[in-house]
Amino acid sequence: MEMFPLLRYLNATRETLDSTEVVLPVLNIPKRDYPLKTEVVFWLEKHNILPEMLFFRDEVDLQHQRETGELQLTLVDHHQLAPSDSFLDASVVFILDHRKLERHPQSVPGGIVVEMVGSCCTLVTEQVLARNPALLDSVTASLLYGTIILDTVNLNEAAKRVTPKDVDMIGRLQPLLSSSINRSEIFQQLTNAKANVSGLTSDQLLRKDVKVTSAGDLKVGVASVPMMVKEYLQRPEVGETLSEHCSSEDYSVLVIMGISITGEVVHRDIAIYSPQDHLRNQLVVYLRDAQGEVLQLLPFDSDIVGCSAFLQRNIAASRKVVLPLIKEWLAKENF
Repeated sequence: MEMFPLLRYLNATRETLDSTEVVLPVLNIPKRDYPLKTEVVFWLEKHNILPEMLFFRDEVDLQHQRETGELQLTLVDHHQLAPSDSFLDASVVFILDHRKLERHPQSVPGGIVVEMVGSCCTLVTEQVLARNPALLDSVTASLLYGTIILDTVNLNEAAKRVTPKDVDMIGRLQPLLSSSINRSEIFQQLTNAKANVSGLTSDQLLRKDVKVTSAGDLKVGVASVPMMVKEYLQRPEVGETLSEHCSSEDYSVLVIMGISITGEVVHRDIAIYSPQDHLRNQLVVYLRDAQGEVLQLLPFDSDIVGCSAFLQRNIAASRKVVLPLIKEWLAKENF
């Protein structure tokens, strides 16, 4: 959702661009996966941004644009291209992300803005306010506002996602919105939309929000599901789904992270699935002991063959914490 305000910003700060150049927001997912992003679909359609107005990764031939020498890429909410897109590295001209840099890109002409805030939209808001605040009409401000609220669990300090800058940017966006706007109501609407997975299969839930990392021949998927993992594992034939999903995606290991938010109370749990017992057991031990047991894992029973499941008592440890631990494991094991 942060792409659309940033698009307006980039189009309005085109002093370094030729007048014939076009700034285009591309969602970095295939078109078939868009319905899985239920909260994104809800929030964009609430602002009259319909699917047919969007561009998806499999609809834009970036390789052709790269070959013509005309491509300039801005990466938003990530700073590392997938291995299959590594040929685009030289085209990256600007990076805006709220995750710790895992590697420093070799050359980014427009610069790198990376800060560990709760929402990347906080950084988008800051960029727009600093360079062209006139862009923040009520629609643009609302898109940013809702996303920050969702990402920070309604500015909930107990969830340990929110930072002072998130709060500051919300305070600066608020006057641009209707006086009747209710922050808690927006959060509940977005939370409900994110959790509305009634029409999604167990396989689609694993593709709804996933990050992938690899080392050598090992590929690990880290899927966040909008429910507790314990609930997910009780879905019909989920064991077969996990096996088929890992096979189709070529995952050696699949990590599933679950969350439940009721009011201001947050719960998390996590499961590690692999048909290869030694890989699963190695990763389980590493995540259990990492950084002085930072995740605070407490095992619970799972009837799924090849699956180890845990309550995660450190509710502040989101995927931004877990994914780097998995990458450390891959590096240390020298796969």
